[in-house]
Amino acid sequence: MNAGAIANTPALHWGGLAFAVAAVGWAVLTTRPKSMYARVLWAVIAACVGVGFFGGLVTSLGYFAGGAVALVIGGLALFDRRFDAGRWRARCIDPLVLRSPFRDAWRVAGGGADPRHNHHQRVSDQYFAYDFLPVEGAAWDREILAPCDGSIAWTEDRHEDAAPDERRSDGKNPAGNYVSIETPRGYVILAQLKMGSIAVLPGTPVRAGDVVGRCGNSGNTPQSHLHVHAQNRAQIAVDVAEGIPIAFADNAGQAWILDYDDVLEPTVPA
Repeated sequence: MNAGAIANTPALHWGGLAFAVAAVGWAVLTTRPKSMYARVLWAVIAACVGVGFFGGLVTSLGYFAGGAVALVIGGLALFDRRFDAGRWRARCIDPLVLRSPFRDAWRVAGGGADPRHNHHQRVSDQYFAYDFLPVEGAAWDREILAPCDGSIAWTEDRHEDAAPDERRSDGKNPAGNYVSIETPRGYVILAQLKMGSIAVLPGTPVRAGDVVGRCGNSGNTPQSHLHVHAQNRAQIAVDVAEGIPIAFADNAGQAWILDYDDVLEPTVPA
């Protein structure tokens, strides 16, 4: 069989296309958005589309080559994830120190260095964020306190809550109802609050320990919980704003950077 016959073999052409599609799909799932690997992967996708116009052996081999490169990119991206925890710790320096926003003990249900327990690492604004759940009982309708002194920069209080234990996907309003507190270091976000519960107004001062609202289940949420992070913008701007490291002070005044499953005890008012 000569080269022309090989090039026109349907099995070779469609096999190469199937291989490229599968490899690119796997690579997309394993690479972080906006990463170097993602940018290279887009170039591979463009190349695979381009070779499709040539036809014959060029197209068939191009598909196989593109798929092979996509497999390499996906493998490198997976290997690189082994260093995510170290990068998180390296960036978590000079944190904005907060007090507990709770009257009782809550634990870290999502956050910290390990990306397996911190889905927030996927986006820049929430890179240092935490999700909290009470150590005992349900989060729903519990009072949420200001974790710092500052002024209220923004509030959002118009999103319906899901049932307390219900999962909801809301990509347009991921934070749901939230309060943004301006500090000299940036803006502290308290999110997933209960609709109608926010007790502060934009432009007013707030002191650590003041009640700002109640825990709800609004926005993009797996269940009723409190989401906390700090960023360089007053309003939620997913993957646009830049996150600021945060730590929490204990009753002795020592600041702690929390990790997954750590317990945050309430802070005695000063």
